[in-house]
Amino acid sequence: MRGYGSGRAALGRAHRTYDPGDQHTMTEDPHGRPYPDQPGPSPSAPPSAGPSAPPPAPPSYGYGYAGGYAGGSWPPPAHKPGVVPLRPLSLGDIFDGAFTTMRRNPKAMIGLGVVVTAVVLALPLVATLVAAAAGGLAGTGRGGSSEDPFASGSTDALTTVLQLTGSLFGFLGTIVLTGMLVHVVAEAVLGRRATPGQAWAAVHGRVWRLIGLTALTLLGYLVLIGVPVTAGVLVGLSAGVGPGLLVGLPLGLLALVAGIYLYVRYVQLSAPVLVLERTGVFAALRRAGQLSRGQLWRILGIYLLAALVAGFAGAIVTVPLTALGAVGPALWPGTPGALVVLLSGFLGQLAAGAITTPFTAAVASLQYVDQRIRKEGLDVQLIAASRQPGAA
Repeated sequence: MRGYGSGRAALGRAHRTYDPGDQHTMTEDPHGRPYPDQPGPSPSAPPSAGPSAPPPAPPSYGYGYAGGYAGGSWPPPAHKPGVVPLRPLSLGDIFDGAFTTMRRNPKAMIGLGVVVTAVVLALPLVATLVAAAAGGLAGTGRGGSSEDPFASGSTDALTTVLQLTGSLFGFLGTIVLTGMLVHVVAEAVLGRRATPGQAWAAVHGRVWRLIGLTALTLLGYLVLIGVPVTAGVLVGLSAGVGPGLLVGLPLGLLALVAGIYLYVRYVQLSAPVLVLERTGVFAALRRAGQLSRGQLWRILGIYLLAALVAGFAGAIVTVPLTALGAVGPALWPGTPGALVVLLSGFLGQLAAGAITTPFTAAVASLQYVDQRIRKEGLDVQLIAASRQPGAA
């Protein structure tokens, strides 16, 4: 430190300024005192701008830096070309990105939800109208009378079949719609707006793989739930109801926990992987397992909260239609009342699917982006892609 101080003093004593008359004129003596009869300020010094002139602005180095980052924040603001900042995402980033995508591109998000759900519900809707025209919904059609003891049973069976058919087609429509919305959200992350035609072009070759992924998931859950139920029933038949419950209930709870774990670990991110990385069904499940490793609780918490928000929104949308279906048979007995019940159910699926499916698909897609940013540095690639309008 002593050497450093003496060095600084030596630099002060040897300070020189440019003099046009004599380039070797010293302005100070070795003790730091100015020589007498020195001219005014050196020409090399900047001219005075007066007492009222503001000081010169410091240079800017990007991100709002001008002698310090804007607002005094550190680190600098993340690059945000689209709906989310390109950095590891928080819960607020994911939810805000999902809602912003729906708000900025309603034609592709909500519009696709309405169109796809309406298309897949067209067949059960037509079947419902045909059954109503034939009088089959009330059991008083051409094939029977109100006194027929089998009429009400056949009516209930037909109504149940139509409701299950509508639910099955609505489920298939949700699969296709989710795949299409994954592409829309991926474009929104880069600040681009995908059209419904572009979304369909991106996913139409993956539809059967999406359906296969969903079918494999459902089959796995049927096996997972079927094993404890079957074990409980067999023990109950041989040893009684009590032992059957003692065996079936713990196994059922274990199956529930295992099902939640498997879904979060392998299924939640599999649809974005299948669509965006163009993989197969089993490769998508393996890849989703790699991305979710070590992030189980985070992904589970965001998924449960998103499901709660989507369920609440869907309930709000479907409450009027559910009320209409409940009072329909009382206001219009017979076929018209049964028709109101089925039609209100189909319209409820249409309205709820148009709102909840885009939101949940957007959340899953942004979770996929978040995990790739955290584990693979995807934000660097996305920043480069956002600066190239033609890049995919």
